[in-house]
This record gives sequence, C-alpha cells and structure tokens, in this order.
Amino acid sequence: MRLETARLVIRSFEPSDADAWLAMVHEPDFNRYLPPGPDPTLETFLKSVERRQAMERERGYAMWAIETKGSGAFIGQCGFFPAEGKGPEIELAYHYTKASWNKGYGTEAATAALAHVFGPLALESAIAVVMPGNVGSWRVAEKSGMRFAGLATYYEIPGLKKYVAERDWWSPPQRV
Repeated sequence: MRLETARLVIRSFEPSDADAWLAMVHEPDFNRYLPPGPDPTLETFLKSVERRQAMERERGYAMWAIETKGSGAFIGQCGFFPAEGKGPEIELAYHYTKASWNKGYGTEAATAALAHVFGPLALESAIAVVMPGNVGSWRVAEKSGMRFAGLATYYEIPGLKKYVAERDWWSPPQRV
C-alpha cells in the first residue's frame, strides 16, 4: 500500500523500518499516553510487521509507516486495526517521532488514511480513542474530520475521549 499527500508518503511497513521504529517507540515521551505494554524489541517489531502485512492483505488496512517526501525520513505510523484487538469497531491510531510533532503531519496522514478506507475500501466507520490529557492527539482527530462522541472505556481505561467518523458524512477538511 502506498498513498501520497502533499508532504508525506504513507506506505506498508517493511522489516527495514526496524531501527527507525524502535528509535521512535523508545523516545522518552512516546508511551506517555498509551496503555502499558511490553518493551518493544526487534523481535516484536518483526512479528508486528508480519501481522500488519497479513491484515493489509486480508482487510485492506493496517498500521502504515509515515515518511516525509523527498528525504524519505521515517516520522511515525498511522493506520487502522480492530479496536482493542478484537473489534467490531475499527480504530484509527497514529504515533509520531517527537521531532515531527506540531507540523501538521498527524492531521495530514490521518485525513489521507480516512479518505482511503472510506473511499476505495468502503469501510463504514472508524473510531479513535484518546486520553483526555493528550491534546495533540485529540486535535488530530478533530482536524481530520472526526467528531467527538463522548467519553468511553477502552483497553480497560475509563474516561477516554472517543471520536467517530462515518463514511456517510465524513469529508476531508478544507485545509490540512
């Protein structure tokens, strides 16, 4: 899979992304707003690439690598997976290197990803769940055209902000 925006390339993950991905997930603030989990390793990354590639073949979506056009620098990941690992809701998630924060990349990639799953893949709806303190993340959801749907419990974490987008009414924002 490969999508391009004005400034980004959104593509399938490859094993060669390991070093850049591991550097991102080991940045000091990376896990600040994420549920606790095991420490990421090269082995867990390679297994996740296999799962993501299988999901993409089966469903047409997965978490994708994000790089800047021109330089090809890896700046993060954005994509979809069954919420809480089981569905039925499909969750949009995005994570970026700290150096790429506050540049509009999150909104640009999320908007392109939503357009892809609502367009060619004809997905009916998507959600995003965000810890209330993660202002940057809920701003990405809002700016990409998702609507706040209230507080909800996911991943055994109560009080998460839930955002929704539905194919019937979602449209890309006028300015990304």
